[in-house]
Amino acid sequence: MSWKEKGMAKKRNLALAPRKEKQREAQIVSMPIHFTLSEIQQHFIESMNSVKEQYEVADSLANEGNINGCKTIWRSQIVLAEGLLDFYIHEMSKYCLFRMFTNNWSKSEKYASFMVPLGKVEEAIDASESKDWFFAYLNDRFSRDVFISKESMKEQLNLIGIGFNQVMTKAFPCESEEKSYKTGAMIIAELFKRRNEIAHQNDRSHESAEQNDITKEFVSDYISKIEIIVNSIHEIAKEKD
Repeated sequence: MSWKEKGMAKKRNLALAPRKEKQREAQIVSMPIHFTLSEIQQHFIESMNSVKEQYEVADSLANEGNINGCKTIWRSQIVLAEGLLDFYIHEMSKYCLFRMFTNNWSKSEKYASFMVPLGKVEEAIDASESKDWFFAYLNDRFSRDVFISKESMKEQLNLIGIGFNQVMTKAFPCESEEKSYKTGAMIIAELFKRRNEIAHQNDRSHESAEQNDITKEFVSDYISKIEIIVNSIHEIAKEKD
């Protein structure tokens, strides 16, 4: 074999090989679970109990003289508690809207204006017998939203048929429904404000950079208000069921 033939033999085959089709395993998409009202409430209770257990950690740090560490735990409890309220509203949103969709609840005024992408409509047509596509869509849609500001909570509760005014009246009863609404709206705004100060600026003032003080009593009251809101939503939903 000549040196030229040897060189040609050593050259790589650069021809494109045909692409192998359907080699990738299809991913199994898990469907979200349909939890009952009592199960949704229990998720909140169990999670909040875990948050409350952090009181012991804070007390231990305080007894050791680590006051800054103690207050850091208290601040973390505020952020976690608000997160649990948000997750609770997410779970209730799926539950309530699906109840409306399956004609087990009367539909809220805002139900008819709830937008669903055409792709999901086509999926619904193909699924004809099953309504799980809608529950899966709700799970995906709400997973990106936050419902702990006054306006977002009001809009979401009204959408899912748990009237915001009704919740405020039950949670923070006053001499009139209007007074209850104003009191509740103010409390929710204050909870959200303090949570954001802790989560986004380490509880410090933008003007002076001084850190707000915090006490165990404040945290206990904060958590208690969140529990009252959740219990009120739960009771209203039970009445509708």
